[in-house]
Amino acid sequence: MGIGTLIVFIALVLVAAIAAGVLINTAGFLQTQAQSTGEESTDQVSTNLVFLSATGNVSAPSGEPTGVRNVTTTVQLGPGSSAVDLNTSTISVFTDSGFSAELDGTDETGISLENRNSGDTVLSTDSSDSEATATLVFDVSDLSTDGQTEFKAGTTVDIVITTADGTQAESSCIIEQPLDPQLSDGDEIRLD
Repeated sequence: MGIGTLIVFIALVLVAAIAAGVLINTAGFLQTQAQSTGEESTDQVSTNLVFLSATGNVSAPSGEPTGVRNVTTTVQLGPGSSAVDLNTSTISVFTDSGFSAELDGTDETGISLENRNSGDTVLSTDSSDSEATATLVFDVSDLSTDGQTEFKAGTTVDIVITTADGTQAESSCIIEQPLDPQLSDGDEIRLD
């Protein structure tokens, strides 16, 4: 009877050891997968862009203002965000009047970066750094495929920036209607 009990005890210890090994292996796998998912989620949530302002240059070909010929907007990283390279981002511009343009990066005709050192397109996370903001200029005539040269007064312009990791930032601005008749060609106006 003592030998039988000993054999049963040893069998129970072996089964418990095997079960513990399987549980430890599964827990390690789940921990690794959870950590990887958490890092990916943190990258997506923490990479956000904030639109600071938008302006436009008035188009008044016959003396009376009819719209804006380009839109300038300034963006910066949100608090706690990772650095963003605008050349690996997709920038879309569209209006409620049917105009649309999509750009993969900032090296294409129709969009340019102003006030950047040495052509760098990476937005820095250091707010005291001159690389903390980027000014994007969208030239309507260069973006247009149908010969459009301006966004007409009353048009809503939407700008969407999609970063390489899939995070999106969106801004909308409206070109006031009617435009102030005292505005001249090339005058800068604030877009809300």
